[in-house]
Amino acid sequence: MEKLRYGAYMRKSTEEAERQALSLASQEDKINERFGNLNIVLRHKESKSAFEPDKRPKLKELLDLIDAGKIDGIIAWHPDRLSRNEVDASAITWRIRQGKIKDLKFASGFTFENTPEGIMMLQMTMSQSQYFSAKLSKDVKRGMTKKVQMGGLIGKAPEGYLNKRDSMSGRGEAIVIKDPERFDLMRKAFDLYLTGEYSVAAVHKIMTEEWGYKTLQRRKSGGNAMTKSNLYNVFRNEKYSGLVHDLDDPEKFYKGDSPAMITPEEYDKVQVLLGRKGMPRL
Repeated sequence: MEKLRYGAYMRKSTEEAERQALSLASQEDKINERFGNLNIVLRHKESKSAFEPDKRPKLKELLDLIDAGKIDGIIAWHPDRLSRNEVDASAITWRIRQGKIKDLKFASGFTFENTPEGIMMLQMTMSQSQYFSAKLSKDVKRGMTKKVQMGGLIGKAPEGYLNKRDSMSGRGEAIVIKDPERFDLMRKAFDLYLTGEYSVAAVHKIMTEEWGYKTLQRRKSGGNAMTKSNLYNVFRNEKYSGLVHDLDDPEKFYKGDSPAMITPEEYDKVQVLLGRKGMPRL
């Protein structure tokens, strides 16, 4: 009886969710250890994400050889090395149903029966990471939305503020507090601009040349001088007025739980001076 011809497929990704996967060399070692007696006629290694379909030329080449009748089976470390999305998963299970893939083996010990139920479980295994990723993204978005609605700030604290873990909450929640070195100086910058007598460039020059203002970045080396574009962004940022905008509706705002540097009215005046509109009221 003619021996089946196998193609070994090893894949490693730099994707965050897959960093714990075995290295390409380790996958190959496991395949050799378990299936070294089989007729492995080619070995494909690929450093690509499998989260989106049709992004892996080596896998496509392997499936083309299957379709051409030059390869009979595939060996991989685990089903998620072959696919992490529904499209690639169905490309493999369809070929099993058609008899083009005559055997599919996994060095991790994962097995399946070549039955309708077994193939369905195999396809679910190869595509479930996309479900979990989508669910995680939705859960994260829900949590961020809830935090904003309660007045919390998302991400890095604006210039003049600091991120801090709130030990009083008992859960170490992230909060935003005044930066003792920069908060008052940034408020002085707003005061200068609010007089209407200074341009952004003029305020920036005073901050850097007279006050020696440095940003928090690279604090160990003394920080960086603020750029004019950064100062423009500060003057445009509604968070300084104690409000945060809705993640889905930029015209909708919530009262923030971090200390305001200026009032909403002062923010509106700054926007007028910048040639922009103020913000809608709560």
